[in-house]
Amino acid sequence: MISSPVVTVTLNPCVDRVLEAPRFSVGANVRGKVVARYPAGKGVIVSRVLATLGTRSIATGLIGREELNYFERFLEREGNGRIITQFLVVRGETRENITVVDPVEDTETHLREIGFDVQPEDVLRISSKVRLLGRRDSLIVFSGSIPPGVAPETYVEIVRSCRARGARVIVDSNGAALNAFRGERLWMLKINADELGAFAKVDPTDETALADAARALRDRDEGRIEHVVVTFGAEGALLLTSDTELRGRVSVHPGRIASTVGCGDALLAGLIHGGLADSGWEHAFREGLAAATANALSQEAGLIDPEDVAEFRQMCFFDDVS
Repeated sequence: MISSPVVTVTLNPCVDRVLEAPRFSVGANVRGKVVARYPAGKGVIVSRVLATLGTRSIATGLIGREELNYFERFLEREGNGRIITQFLVVRGETRENITVVDPVEDTETHLREIGFDVQPEDVLRISSKVRLLGRRDSLIVFSGSIPPGVAPETYVEIVRSCRARGARVIVDSNGAALNAFRGERLWMLKINADELGAFAKVDPTDETALADAARALRDRDEGRIEHVVVTFGAEGALLLTSDTELRGRVSVHPGRIASTVGCGDALLAGLIHGGLADSGWEHAFREGLAAATANALSQEAGLIDPEDVAEFRQMCFFDDVS
């Protein structure tokens, strides 16, 4: 199924801050407290969850000079030695995102910075770096948004160069970066329901239409995507492979949910970790769903408890895909 080593690529990382603000209201003077602050970005979270599950990875991408040591120290400590960091420094500061959690109204408000401006020489350096890591049988995960200065077409060219070297490529992106992959061949595409609805021009609330759109991506002759994962938030996910179609979810009491940030990244990490065991796609999908649900119990994305994963692994159930 999946071969190692695993490499995660985060071109637009961030420092995430989570504030708890009861009765949060736009325009009001609201008291809040910081409940978490940590290095993030979708690929960073994938590497972190992989490490907790017991799988090693190389985390690469771009980073501001002032944040490099912070990311390296944090991932070395939290990854228990299972994450090798190989970030490339760029001018400018790494963006900082803020999530405001209102425990009274049970809402999350997300404030997202765009990211640092990447120079042409930075693009050349990260392109060369990823090509070196994207050797035959490696698994390269391209996650998240692209910063200013990286054209979507350039992003696609970097992915193509990895595929040409024999790497298996997973893409989990959005917006213009995602649209640039239209018609491209990929080993796996991870996409949420809203993104797939916009990508395929179908109703994002119609699961039958979404499943058909995912099959079209998998089954087309040119630009075929071998495996498609569609996430539906609390309603679980859909996995389509060459010989498997699974709709899975975990039922958990809403009172246990702390935050949904990073759940899709945790699902992808669990899927990769389970796939390395070579025990079939149902086993891998179960690992992904369990990791995603465990991630939802924490206000810090990527912070999961293996005991929670074990609990939710037993609670996964699958539906027929119609």
